[in-house]
Amino acid sequence: MKFLTLPVYLLLLSFIPLAGCGTLPSAGIPRSAASTPTVEVILTDLENPRGVVVFESGDLLVAEAGTGFFSVDPTLWTGQLTLFSDLNGDGDFNDQGEAEPWFSHLPTYNALSIYATGGDEVGGPVDVLRHRDGRVFLSVDGGPDEIALHVISPEKSVGRSLAGRANMNGIAFDRDQSRLFAVESGTNILIEISFQAEIREIVSFPLLNSGQQAVPAGLAVDPRTGEVLVALFSGRVIDDETGETIPFIGGEAKIVRVDPQTGRITDEITGLTTAVDVAIDPAGNLFVVEMASTYADILPRNYDLFDESAPPLHGGYLRYSGRLTLFPASGALPRVIVEGLDTPTNITLGPEGALYLSTGQGTPGRPIPGPNGPSKIVGEILRITNYLSEGSG
Repeated sequence: MKFLTLPVYLLLLSFIPLAGCGTLPSAGIPRSAASTPTVEVILTDLENPRGVVVFESGDLLVAEAGTGFFSVDPTLWTGQLTLFSDLNGDGDFNDQGEAEPWFSHLPTYNALSIYATGGDEVGGPVDVLRHRDGRVFLSVDGGPDEIALHVISPEKSVGRSLAGRANMNGIAFDRDQSRLFAVESGTNILIEISFQAEIREIVSFPLLNSGQQAVPAGLAVDPRTGEVLVALFSGRVIDDETGETIPFIGGEAKIVRVDPQTGRITDEITGLTTAVDVAIDPAGNLFVVEMASTYADILPRNYDLFDESAPPLHGGYLRYSGRLTLFPASGALPRVIVEGLDTPTNITLGPEGALYLSTGQGTPGRPIPGPNGPSKIVGEILRITNYLSEGSG
């Protein structure tokens, strides 16, 4: 098992201070002084890990979006769903024989080549849930013609698709696991999906203050109220004076709370940057993932993402500038749990309270600037424990 030294992750990066959940000190969000989080790399060399399911046994079911290499030949697709078991009990899942492939050759694509986004952004399998009856629900965004919410039986056979809606980047069960919620990043809506494939639109998210699209990216259900917490990543805006397309504006992202019955939206946490996912524990503590602090190195559409000799470029998002922040249910000031992360995307709260964080979004192996010199994109799963301190919860 590979432990991370805190100096690698606690880089002094210039995030815009967060607002909401009380007034923050001018220096930004403090780090926890009462406890030192334990951060472990438990899986590495993955290809765009996204959603994670943690079994009661400790096994992990991981969705990977793949390399982003798009082909008309499905046998070349690299998205996958894999079960990992710590067979030798060493605390990680990287050893030979610990990976059991469930499904391979799932759709994958890169938004740079398909949509000319200017960013190295890989789509494919994006989120995964496991029902208490053993069924698995897998959301796949494989481009315009390969979008689905698959139902996988306990015997690992794929049944019907419950929805073929626009890039469902986040899915979650309601409190009773009797239905699902999903956010559609491309259409800026929150929907409800029944197990009979009935779809109800709950709310369409309005433009943010700067005129950017909301771009809902992740969600969680409050176990205390049944309300849905949604991470609004924020999207592009055109500068009226220069005509320049700005990928996102720092401080415009936020977490909102939605009543699933009425569609009423209220701000929960504001002042965020690229809020990509959110989790909540039974006590009401909120965990917010920000993917990057600013944008950098917008790439031309014809850029060769698979040239391992290319100069290191960020590729749309400042690498190693993501962070995970705790917003205590007690009302205490928010605290950064870990920062300096390389483009984190998904967070899962495990049954024992551990946090599982997916990092390394982008073309695997592509050269990027690192904290200590040139680096390469590596997909990893981090496990974070010992993050609560007195006054949390």
